[in-house]
Amino acid sequence: MLFFAAIFVLGNLSLDHAAPVSQTDQSFEESAHEHMLQELGVNEITTPLVGKIFRDLEIFQPPPLNMVKNFNNNDTFDNRLQTALQFGALVADGFVATIARQQTLMVEIGKALIKDANALASGQKLIYRSKSLFELADRNDWQGLREELNRCQREVEESMIELHDGEMADLISLGGWLRGFQMATHVAADHYTTEKAAALVRLPVMDYFIERMDTLSPRTKKRPIVITLSANLKTMRSIAAQHTIPALSEVQQLKTLADEGMTAALQHEKKR
Repeated sequence: MLFFAAIFVLGNLSLDHAAPVSQTDQSFEESAHEHMLQELGVNEITTPLVGKIFRDLEIFQPPPLNMVKNFNNNDTFDNRLQTALQFGALVADGFVATIARQQTLMVEIGKALIKDANALASGQKLIYRSKSLFELADRNDWQGLREELNRCQREVEESMIELHDGEMADLISLGGWLRGFQMATHVAADHYTTEKAAALVRLPVMDYFIERMDTLSPRTKKRPIVITLSANLKTMRSIAAQHTIPALSEVQQLKTLADEGMTAALQHEKKR
C-alpha cells in the first residue's frame, strides 16, 4: 500500500503478573483488547506497518525533497486535531527523508515528531526512541531509521489506545496518508508514468477515511478544517474511481485537491 491513512502498528499491551497467566485468562485479555480496538476504529487500515504503507513511495522518483524541506516542522497548534494531522504528515516526510538519505533533515523531523508527541500526551514514550532516531541518523542507517519510525508510531498509537482516543488515532493516520498522497501526486504530475498514476488509485483507503471523517463528533465535523478535508476526500475519490490509470490531467486535479487539503489541515484557524 502506498498510503497512510493511519500509519500505525498494534503493539501488544503487556501486563506484569507475579503468577503465570492461564490460557483462558490470556484469551480473555486478547478478546477484550480486540473489542476495545474495534470500538476505537483501529484496524488493519489505520494500523499497518509504516514500511508497508510507504513502501510504494519508492515508486515515486525522484523523491520530492523540496516539499519535505519546505514543510514547517517547527509549527505548533493550540489544538490536538491539527497536532495529530501534523504528526502524521511528519512521519510521511521522515520516510521520504530516508529514501533520499538526508541525515540532517531526518534529525530535524525527529525533533519535530517529539514536539508533537509531547503535545499529544505521548512524549514520555518517545524519550528512548528519540535518542535512537538521532543515533541511527548519525550512522546513516536508513533501514534502521525506517524501522524506528515504525516503532515511534507504535508508541504514539499505544498512547492513543490507553487514552481511549480513537479519533486522534484516525487523524494521525489521515495526516500521514494525505501528506504521502500529496507528495506522490506532485511526483506523478511532474514525472508522469502509468505506473505512478495507477499507484494513486487506492479506493478502499479513500473510502475508509471518508467514513471515519463522518464518525467524528458533531462539534469537530463543524470545523472548517474538517469540512474542507471531507469534501476534498470525496472529490479525490470520485476522480480516482474514473480510471484504473488516471490521465495526466486527472493526476493534476488530484494534486490540486491534495494541496488544498494539506493547506486546510495545517492552516491556523482565526480566533473568534
